Amino acid sequence: PDPRQDAEAEGSRQARGKGLRSMGQRAHSMVSTRSNRRPRTWRVGSRLLEAVGHAYPSSNMRMRFEDIADWLLEAETERSTLVDLTHQLVQKIEEVGVPLSRLNLGVLAQHPELAGYAVHWEQGMDKPVEAPVRHEQTLLPIYLNSPIRWMVETREPTHFDLEDPESGGDFPVISAFRSKGHTDYRGFPIAYGLNEIAALTVCTKRPGGFEKWEIAGLTKLFPAVRLLIEVVEMRRLAKTLLRTYLGRDTAELVLAGRIRRGQGETIQAAIWLCDLRGFTAMTETIGSVAMIEVMNLYFDCMAEAVWENGGEILKFMGDAMLVVFRITDKVSATAAARQSVRAAISAQQQLFELSSQRIRDGLSPLHAGIAVHLGGVVYGNIGAKTRLDFTVMGAAVNLVARLQSLTGRLGEPLLFSHQVAEHLAQPVQSVGEYSFKGVEDTVEIFRVAHRPDSTWPVDSAE
Repeated sequence: PDPRQDAEAEGSRQARGKGLRSMGQRAHSMVSTRSNRRPRTWRVGSRLLEAVGHAYPSSNMRMRFEDIADWLLEAETERSTLVDLTHQLVQKIEEVGVPLSRLNLGVLAQHPELAGYAVHWEQGMDKPVEAPVRHEQTLLPIYLNSPIRWMVETREPTHFDLEDPESGGDFPVISAFRSKGHTDYRGFPIAYGLNEIAALTVCTKRPGGFEKWEIAGLTKLFPAVRLLIEVVEMRRLAKTLLRTYLGRDTAELVLAGRIRRGQGETIQAAIWLCDLRGFTAMTETIGSVAMIEVMNLYFDCMAEAVWENGGEILKFMGDAMLVVFRITDKVSATAAARQSVRAAISAQQQLFELSSQRIRDGLSPLHAGIAVHLGGVVYGNIGAKTRLDFTVMGAAVNLVARLQSLTGRLGEPLLFSHQVAEHLAQPVQSVGEYSFKGVEDTVEIFRVAHRPDSTWPVDSAE
C-alpha cells in the first residue's frame, strides 16, 4: 500500500468522523468475503480505481458522493429546470463510475391539465427530454400497472433484479426493460415540499446489476436532489398558477415585480368581449352545478380561438370573457384588428359545432355575442391594499361593453366599431349609427358582409 494513500484516507476518516470509519470497516469486510471475484474498474474523474466485489472502490468514495451533493447545491440557479437537473445529475453519477443505462425523474404537478412531468434519459442520448403527463394518462394501464404508481402511493423504494425472469412479473414495463438488456431496476420515492412526491428510477445493463456502494452513494444525493426539485417545481408552480389565473403576459409582469397598486401603462389594443346568451334562464333550468360544465365547454370554444390568434384573456366575468390583442412594435393595428375578428369568427364556428351536437343530444343550444373595438386603454394594478387585480380601464372598454350588449338586441353573433372595420380585408356591412350611454358621439357599427360558411351562427335577438 502507498503510505500517502493511507495518510490521505486516515485524514479523511478523521474529518468525516465515526460514520465514515464505519463505512470503511464495512468495505473491508466486503473485500475479504468476496476476494475470489474478478476485480472491476471504476472511473473517478480521470483516475481509475481497482476494487473487488461490492466493496467501495476507495475509502473516500463516500466523500465523492457528498462532493456531488455540495456541487449540486452550490450553483442551484444553473439547474433551473428538471431537464437541467437530470442532465447534470447523470453526468456526475457517471463520473463517479456508476454505469447508468437509464434514468427517469417524475414529479407530480399542481396544474389544471397536467398530472405531472417526466424527464427521461437513456444511454446514448445527448440530453434528457421532458414530457408532460396529462391527468387522463394516469387512468391508463401503462400507469396503473407500473412501479411508479406503486412508489407514489406507498412512498416505498422498489428493486427488481432484471436478470431474474420471475422478478417484476406484475409490472409489464419491467419485462420491457429486461428485453432492452437492462439488468437491474431501482426506484426511489423522493418527498419534497409540504406533501409532494417525486419518483426517481435508475437502470443499469452491467451483469450483476448495481453494487451496494453505488446505491448507497446515490441515496446520499437525495437530500440535495430533494431541495433542488422543490426549488425548480415551486418556480414552475408559481408561473403556472399566475398564467392560469392572470394570463400569459400579465403573469410575466407580476413575476417581474409589477405588483404595486397604481402601477399601470397606456396600451393600444383590440379589445374583445364575449357573452353567453340566455345564461340566467339556462342556469335556472338546469341548476348551477350543471351550468359549470356548460360554461367550461363554452369558454373552451372562445379561449382556443383567442389563443390561436395571439390574444390574451384578461379575465372571466360570470359568462363573459375580456380579451386584448395588443398593438406592439411587432404587431400593427391592422394585424391586431384582423386577429381579433378572425378569433371571433373561429370562436363562433366552434360554438356552432358544439351547439349542434347539444341539439342532437336533446339539449338546449348555445349562442354568444362577441364585440370588438380598437383603442387605447390603461392596463395596470388596481384594487385594495392587499387584494389587487390586473385589468384594463378606459373609454374603449366602456364602448366594447356597449357593443356587446347590442349584439344581443340585434341578434348578431359579431359586431365591431369602425376603428376595427377600417383595418379589415374582407367586406364589411354597416348596421347603423348608435348612441351609447357614456359615449359622447354616435358610433357606426359594422358586421362582416358575408357569413364565413354554413356553420356561421344565426339566432334571434334576445
